[in-house]
Amino acid sequence: MGMISDDSKIVEDRPRYATLACEVGNSGERQQIKVAPMRYGEIPRSADSMHRAFSSNPITAYNRAVDTAPFLDARWRIRQNMTLLDAVIRGRVLSVNQGDALLIYGAPGNNQTSRIYNFFFNILQRFNTDELNARKSEFRIKIQRMVQAAFGEKAKDMYYIHILGTAPEVQGRGYASALVNAVTAMADAEDRDTWLITADAIPFYERLGFVVVQEDTLGAENPAWSSKPVPICIMLRTRKRCDT
Repeated sequence: MGMISDDSKIVEDRPRYATLACEVGNSGERQQIKVAPMRYGEIPRSADSMHRAFSSNPITAYNRAVDTAPFLDARWRIRQNMTLLDAVIRGRVLSVNQGDALLIYGAPGNNQTSRIYNFFFNILQRFNTDELNARKSEFRIKIQRMVQAAFGEKAKDMYYIHILGTAPEVQGRGYASALVNAVTAMADAEDRDTWLITADAIPFYERLGFVVVQEDTLGAENPAWSSKPVPICIMLRTRKRCDT
């Protein structure tokens, strides 16, 4: 979902990378983690990391449960590769270890998706069942209402964490924290707030300075969904003033 529109005040000299010291595990050990813009050659590995990282995500499960068209896994992998390709083209994705972890973000400025992404997206949409379209529409409508209630027109002036994922075998090493901190550092440098959507990572983001500002659920009124409603929330990190 893209909620951020063009802003003539965009700062064009955003940092291209950051190296951060993060604690790893319970030992308190610290290591240097390099966060850098993703390169084209990292896309396949990054897409695989994203695919496996989101395999148990509640929102993913809510949608995949009714995605009954053929070639489910292949279609989701194509979509993830195209999403990353689009983000690399637009300069809106960071990675650690050449794709072990990744973060796609939005920033004030041009966040329009590329033509190649739109082309593949339109093709993949044809495989959607009516129920899948209904669930995606439910998510989109609820998020739009929540964002409007929380931020109004201010959303277009904020940074937005769109997708954050780490390959399961390297989770717990501080990669996700380093990626989020790199984005919030850019936001702080421009005196901007940062927001995100999550269904299952509230404690993680709270440790990084985010607070819940809006909450809702998916599936609560859907007779085709027999499991518990899926919680969704919007979290906000208020800008921190940089030393002058």
